[in-house]
Amino acid sequence: MPVRLIFSIVVILIIGAVTKMVSQQIGFIANNAEIMTASSEVHEIAKVVYIDYVSSSRNLSALSQNEFAAYLRKRVKIDDPTRDSAKDPWLMPYRIMVWQYGGYEIRSAGPDLEFDTDDDIVAEGH
Repeated sequence: MPVRLIFSIVVILIIGAVTKMVSQQIGFIANNAEIMTASSEVHEIAKVVYIDYVSSSRNLSALSQNEFAAYLRKRVKIDDPTRDSAKDPWLMPYRIMVWQYGGYEIRSAGPDLEFDTDDDIVAEGH
């Protein structure tokens, strides 16, 4: 094999490896940005729920998931105008869970798109 051909093959392999590494890093950065966005949003939602329900003694436990989604669409503003404010960056609905003792949590399913797993993003309110 001529030296030029071997050199060309090596260069192509190196470019392929670098491209793959850059692509993985971009995916990692994008995923971290989505996690940070969801974290910020669940905490903001928890604050708004506190202001609108808890501090005014409104019955939070009577709020269904559908009513919660409608409430978020009216009350919460997000940075991305193309995304539904009732959904997280992965387009899963935000959920609310009201506890018997009066606390509540706002939950995003996280990057795996499944609720109640280790990567869920949660904010608690009291």
